[in-house]
Amino acid sequence: MTHSFRLLALCILILALAHSVSAQNDQSAQINTQQNVANRLGPQEFGEVAPYRITDSDLGEIDLVARAPRPKMFTFSTAQTFNYTTNAFLVQSDEQDAFFWNGRFDFSFIPYAVRDFTPRLTFEQNFFRYTRFSRLDFDSQTLTLDLKFDLNRNDTWYIDASYGVSRLYAPRGSAGEFYRYGLAAVNLNYFQPLGHMPLYALWSVGAYSRLGEPSGFDRWAPYLISAILYRPCEQIEVSGYIRPEGQFYTNDPIDSSRTDFNLSLGSAVSWIPNQHVVLGASVSFVGNYSDAGGRSYNVFSPVIAAGGRISF
Repeated sequence: MTHSFRLLALCILILALAHSVSAQNDQSAQINTQQNVANRLGPQEFGEVAPYRITDSDLGEIDLVARAPRPKMFTFSTAQTFNYTTNAFLVQSDEQDAFFWNGRFDFSFIPYAVRDFTPRLTFEQNFFRYTRFSRLDFDSQTLTLDLKFDLNRNDTWYIDASYGVSRLYAPRGSAGEFYRYGLAAVNLNYFQPLGHMPLYALWSVGAYSRLGEPSGFDRWAPYLISAILYRPCEQIEVSGYIRPEGQFYTNDPIDSSRTDFNLSLGSAVSWIPNQHVVLGASVSFVGNYSDAGGRSYNVFSPVIAAGGRISF
């Protein structure tokens, strides 16, 4: 179950990346979606409970009830995605499509861990580069503390709580940093194998709160994630997800009572030749339905992705 669960998280991460990068096409889109990915379903260390045998000189061989593998202290990872979006500026009309590249590089550190609690500190660097709209290019840096609490021994129920700070900045010209914010999130998650087939499901319910400068995009949002993964063979993963989310803006300069309903869904296929590399493709649809005039939009995004990870 450990291997499958890690792959499930990795595939859903690709889907989340497909959703997030599709919305990074003007300043408001960059502010709205950049950090949500990091607090959704990033790769986690999921431990399978396993029997463990020790030998004592007086008592002989003893089988312990369970033993959880110790998570790796350091992890370096990267995700390179090549994206197409049908709605580069997230508008209701006069949509413009675009191709762009997102390079993501992470370094995470687990200073301490026990059976039911794992803290993780992650630094993330992102680069976004566009073909048709180079003025939209931007970079971001994020530092996140994530706390994972296991609620049972087989790791099917767990809580993920996190807080991250981010800065977005222009890579060229004199604009420099144009937005910074903090984001707090908490999720209750449930993982379940489905029958005797290589089929797995994951449900997550949670909420996040964003506070930034400028404050026009401050909001809090509850959400629900339902995902499923199928493994027709050892190296192939097929996954799908749906994520409804309510967004309640607290400082929108045009509509102080702005409320949006955001729905994202998608599917992906991944090839995992070994524990360090994943290659895949995904498609996603995002619909944002707002009670503020002109804020609704739809966007469709196919993505090709390659990822790598080393832990020690």
